[in-house]
Amino acid sequence: MAKIRRKRYIVNKPVQIGYFGLTAWFICLGILLVGSITYYFTLNTIMSEIEISSPSFDTVELVNRINIILQKKLALVFAGLIVVAGILVILYLHRVVGPVFRIEKILRDVSEGKPFVPIKLRRKDSFKSLAEAINVFVLCHQKKIGEAKDIINQPISDTEKIEKLRELFKD
Repeated sequence: MAKIRRKRYIVNKPVQIGYFGLTAWFICLGILLVGSITYYFTLNTIMSEIEISSPSFDTVELVNRINIILQKKLALVFAGLIVVAGILVILYLHRVVGPVFRIEKILRDVSEGKPFVPIKLRRKDSFKSLAEAINVFVLCHQKKIGEAKDIINQPISDTEKIEKLRELFKD
């Protein structure tokens, strides 16, 4: 079996960009929530310990310096995570969106009268069982249509043709 290679990673922009946005939103929300809670508890602990050990120490200035340093570092980490998440989402969604795109295209082609080419998906793609079911369905119906054409072209009476066609399509 020939290996099917990806030519494009973004085949359905609205779906893939939408899922990327949703994933980025959840990642941002998670980072902000966990980061805020961690920062709050860590900062309170540090300030309590400093006030206990050295009451004359200026904790406000220390907190301001820590905030500036943390904001720069966290911004870089945050941007990096969004980029990595975006790449992973697009790669993963290609396993879902790619097969849907291919199935839609083949069904559209068949409905326009073009010859049916069985749907072949890559090894890690989703919807393999759906593709197989569509292949069986279309091939079965094409076989029935071919048999119906043969019946229509037979030199028999119309009532016999109708009876044979009813028998063929009784399912």
